[in-house]
Amino acid sequence: MYRIFDGVLDCDFSLPGIPKTEHNEVDILIRLGSGRANIVDFDWFHSWRESDGEVVLSCARKKDEHHSIQYLMRFPEQADFLIEERRKDKGNCIEVTCYPCAECREDTLRHLLLDQLLPRLWTHLGHLVLHASAVKLPNGHVIAFVGESGWGKSTLAAALQLRGAQLLSDDSVSLKAHEWGVELVPSYTGLRLLEDSIESLDLAGQDWTSVSHYSDKQRLDLTQSHETYRLDTLYVMTKPAPTKIVSMELDASAAMIASLIKYSFLLDINDSQCATRQLREIGSVVAGLANVRRLDYPRDYKQLPALCNALMEDRQQ
Repeated sequence: MYRIFDGVLDCDFSLPGIPKTEHNEVDILIRLGSGRANIVDFDWFHSWRESDGEVVLSCARKKDEHHSIQYLMRFPEQADFLIEERRKDKGNCIEVTCYPCAECREDTLRHLLLDQLLPRLWTHLGHLVLHASAVKLPNGHVIAFVGESGWGKSTLAAALQLRGAQLLSDDSVSLKAHEWGVELVPSYTGLRLLEDSIESLDLAGQDWTSVSHYSDKQRLDLTQSHETYRLDTLYVMTKPAPTKIVSMELDASAAMIASLIKYSFLLDINDSQCATRQLREIGSVVAGLANVRRLDYPRDYKQLPALCNALMEDRQQ
């Protein structure tokens, strides 16, 4: 059994770097299938594409005779994941059968499961999951950075870790608003960086491994015990553009809520009930945080020390 976000994952293949747990109330069950997935009667309804138009993920669904919905997530030429939701005494459980292609490596399957599929499944079980990195600063404040892939979230989190911060997550976090503030639950602790970031941060001597056969990123496992945290500040990164200054403007506008919706994970984009719940939860998170800021900064490794200092000073004020 493994701990992922605030849930229990039962997987019949090894997941190095993911903390184990003694709990046996399973939220997500992962099994390896044999042969190919049966795609009869599935209707394909959405594809996620790269900027050049290449399809990286497609999603299909069908209803069975009991009106239960099954999903099929396809990563072209890599793996199919058949997803079924089962009722249990306390909430629901999701069962996933993996059908990797013959050429799919173990590291690639692990990456697709941990970094692509599980955040969407956790959302489908009723949680808000954002594409974000998070750290706990030396003064105890917890901050998170939301933004698209390639915008520097992981590099910034790693740079702060080198300055005494505790890395919580480098890719996804679950947030929930309470009367006392906003709770942050990391997916798992680890780093995924490109070679230039590893060299720039002088991290080349660590035990890096490949993320997948199709990515140039390297993975560093940093397994730690599962905890939840109170989020102090949420920074929403702006699109990289030439700039010479660091800007951290407060922003709790409707446009900010729209940005957070864009950076949230979703399994079924046509699920209006889930989308409505997600919008409500994001509004509650923004309302529950005193500090929601837009972060604009120079995308320059030489400027990272100044940016880290600015972030740490910002949370000391």
